[in-house]
Amino acid sequence: MNRRLWYLVVGYALTVAFGLSLQFLPPIIPVMKTTLSMTAGQAGALMSSLALFGIVVSPLVGYLADRWGGRTVGLLGLVFLIAAEAWFALSTSYTNLLMARLAMGIGSATLSILGAQIISQNFAGTRYLGAAMGTMNTAVPTSILVSQLGFARLAAARGWQAPVWACLVFTCVVAVAHVLFYRDPEPRHDEAPISLVTGLRRLNPQVWILGLVWLFWNAGALVLLTFANDLLVGRGMSPQTAGTMASILMLFPVAASAFMGHILDRRRWQGRGAVLACLMFAGCVILLGVLPGSVLPLFLGVSFTFALAPAAVFGLAPYLLHGRESGLGYGILAGMLNVGVLFGPAIGGIVRDVTGSYLASFIMAGVLTSIGAACVLLLRRPAVQNA
Repeated sequence: MNRRLWYLVVGYALTVAFGLSLQFLPPIIPVMKTTLSMTAGQAGALMSSLALFGIVVSPLVGYLADRWGGRTVGLLGLVFLIAAEAWFALSTSYTNLLMARLAMGIGSATLSILGAQIISQNFAGTRYLGAAMGTMNTAVPTSILVSQLGFARLAAARGWQAPVWACLVFTCVVAVAHVLFYRDPEPRHDEAPISLVTGLRRLNPQVWILGLVWLFWNAGALVLLTFANDLLVGRGMSPQTAGTMASILMLFPVAASAFMGHILDRRRWQGRGAVLACLMFAGCVILLGVLPGSVLPLFLGVSFTFALAPAAVFGLAPYLLHGRESGLGYGILAGMLNVGVLFGPAIGGIVRDVTGSYLASFIMAGVLTSIGAACVLLLRRPAVQNA
């Protein structure tokens, strides 16, 4: 068990680095809009651009992780992310920011795949699988919590570049620890290597359906995560107060993800959890655009869904992936995530610019997650023997 805990720490650290690269931007968007005269559409495109290369490279990264191991592929991803974060922090024009953000997507996609694969492979077939995957699902919320509580204040005091440098320092620490301490586990399968195309053909079709659920969930959720701070600032809050309020969205993901993952896995309720999360988010986000009053109750409702949806998706994934196909399968999930990240925030920002409010953007977000709920109905309930 102690060895498995070590792999849990490794997967968690890689996922936090991915989460920071994805989510350092929303808290500093108000400052960047003022400093660089950006529109909401440009800010959304900057957020979404992280996903463009990730869509292309994610299946390849997953395939290479199965062949080369997590140590080599992880180091490549960390080096790529370090270079891209430095490029972003040193950029002075929107064009350079966009190009750096595009490059950042390669490293971040790599880390998101490896974090899930390392934990899944080492806990599959054990009674700790649900709790382990649930614990992993706190990594991105923890990153968002750090961003919302610290980066808005840091950007206001030191400029928008300061949070980027902070992310760079953390990524460097993870890279050094990865080189010094991480070793790949001994492979537990003797299957002959296959090509990427053959692997995609042999992949369980249910993985693609689960990927669609993950795509539509992230497309809708990222609309709110990207523009929550700007919405609150527009309603009269300071950037610092808006960051504190937006951090409430991470309350349940940080506090309850491991518990939810354990319960969903024990009861085999992953599909039900995903449907509930998608539909509940749709209702809350639409009401958030309609009601002008206190956002706290709705933010708490959204926070619950932010814990439930990833616990359901990543709780189901290990039942669909086995042996050498696990990295490729998580690559597909990462690619689908990046499709959602690419289109959700960008379209949400454009709709905000056209309509002058976030109501239409939030309605769109609710429709997207509702489509994700419909996709869940095509998934089979996991059986105990498939763990």
